Amino acid sequence: PRGLAASRAALRSGGALAIWSAGPLPAFPKRLGRAGFLVAEHAERARGKRGGARHVVWVARKAA
Repeated sequence: PRGLAASRAALRSGGALAIWSAGPLPAFPKRLGRAGFLVAEHAERARGKRGGARHVVWVARKAA
């Protein structure tokens, strides 16, 4: 929680923080929300249409 709070404090209003993961973490978007971020989750295959592991990127925005 302290790291997310420090990240949020470093952003300007409307700023964004992107976080990558090699796999899904169902509780993480909730943790970002509790830290005061608006969250969008993007899941992509490692090799696009050819498949591969499913990677996740969360874009956490500081509300304007």
